[in-house]
Amino acid sequence: MDRVALRHFTHNAKDFLTVTKNDYKQWVFRYTFLELDKDLGESGDITTDSVVDGGMKTARVVVEEDGVVAGLEEVKYFLVDSDPRFRPRVGNFELKFLKEDGDKVSSGDIVCEITADVRDILKVERVVLNLLMRMSGVATLTRRYVDMVGDDVLLTPTRKTLWGWLDKKACVLGGGGTHRLNLSDAVMVKDNHLDVLGGSASNAMKKISEANVDARFVEIEVESKEGAVKAAEALVNFASDTPLCVLLDNMKPDEAKSAIDAVREAGYLDQVLVEASGGITEKNLVEYAKTGVDIISMGSLTMPGDALSLKMEF
Repeated sequence: MDRVALRHFTHNAKDFLTVTKNDYKQWVFRYTFLELDKDLGESGDITTDSVVDGGMKTARVVVEEDGVVAGLEEVKYFLVDSDPRFRPRVGNFELKFLKEDGDKVSSGDIVCEITADVRDILKVERVVLNLLMRMSGVATLTRRYVDMVGDDVLLTPTRKTLWGWLDKKACVLGGGGTHRLNLSDAVMVKDNHLDVLGGSASNAMKKISEANVDARFVEIEVESKEGAVKAAEALVNFASDTPLCVLLDNMKPDEAKSAIDAVREAGYLDQVLVEASGGITEKNLVEYAKTGVDIISMGSLTMPGDALSLKMEF
């Protein structure tokens, strides 16, 4: 497996991010059904119930600025494909999609049409728009960054997000990857782990080997050129078929390049992937991409995560 294929195998777990998977479905449940329940409160939508008579209507979700649309699979599950018992205070919906997840959209484009009792549409309006706007915003930002670096590196989010797997799905739809999905997905030895072990990457790998954990990849975080070489050596000496990665944390571009050169000179670069993270922004992203790293992870992809402007109209 070449480096490009390997980094997508390790840091792009997109196959897990679909409503056909129960773990992902829980995240969708959290930001749709639970949000709807909180939004309706004890008494429901007292404004709509007071002033709007029932009747079938069709509402359109319209884009108000250029971007990348994301969240349509999740909206379909929420309104159509889910068990109706999850949303007992609204009725049935029909959806017609005019765009697909990951499509580029322009201001004025219609994303989808929702047909239902007008009172039910008004009750779910904010939940639907919040989800689409958030995921589309993350996908749009990711696409902009991906366009800046092309195929040189894989851009991924971090776990610095409250929207969890939905944000990671949005990054994928924008052309990026996922990194690890949660704490049980991959082994990532960070500075705090090494501090507990006295700074020894070898000791960490020995304990991981003894624990016999099942992980998609094993990664060690370092903060210096010397640490990168030691981590690469410890990883390579780890007798396993698990993919390996060195994370260069908070290094400047020239420091990252120097660390990669050192790992190459030590003879380990062909056996490990290299990731850069920490302090990477739109201003220095291209500079980091030129260092030779395989992966760049950015908390700014999802924190704060600007929303794409959409509206619902009848």
